[in-house]
Amino acid sequence: MSTRLLRRIAWFLALVSWCAISGCARREVIKLHYLSGFVPGTRAIFLPANLAVAPVGGDLASGTHEVGAVYDPSGHIQQVVRISEAGPVVRDALMTSLADAGLKPIALASVIAAKELQNGIDVMLTCELQQITFEQNFAAQQTIHGQYFTMASRVKLKYTLQRRDGAIVYTNEITGMEDEPPKPAGGEVFFPLETDPAESLSVALSRAIGALLVDPRFRAVFPARAR
Repeated sequence: MSTRLLRRIAWFLALVSWCAISGCARREVIKLHYLSGFVPGTRAIFLPANLAVAPVGGDLASGTHEVGAVYDPSGHIQQVVRISEAGPVVRDALMTSLADAGLKPIALASVIAAKELQNGIDVMLTCELQQITFEQNFAAQQTIHGQYFTMASRVKLKYTLQRRDGAIVYTNEITGMEDEPPKPAGGEVFFPLETDPAESLSVALSRAIGALLVDPRFRAVFPARAR
């Protein structure tokens, strides 16, 4: 075999390896959605109260971003996971969750100063999308459920609740998490249940929003519905 042919083979193998690791992996923009009532204790917990909700901020809120990947048993990237225009999705999820909880959320067209709130609205909620990450790792192991894998999704939101006079009455950073497979309990080992990246990240998003509604400090701001 000639030296020239060997060089071509080596170049081809290097190209294949590079493609498997990076640029030739399949890229997919996934769509997130909110799972109403996923977090227990978040429905019909407040008396009706107006609440302005500003557009979601943060670098990840607009544009298209790579947030993670799916890896094969060799550690090569099979799929690059991307999100696009996540801010409106998060804001819509917030609006739905707040309404489900009994409040009367009012979407603002843009971020404004709290003193500019219209009459009848005395509190404004702002949210910053700080983190969206995803990773799925397949193993060579085969089970009765198929090929074994681990999967981790994280969505981090920063909330600020501000009165018309500028006073901040609540602020918190909350990370919603979804891991597969579930952690062992009582000596029982679980297999992965959720397999889809979009569903996994949607669960993490729903938890990051639901955790706001069950936070006692947030709940203390609004009149509670009698039980």
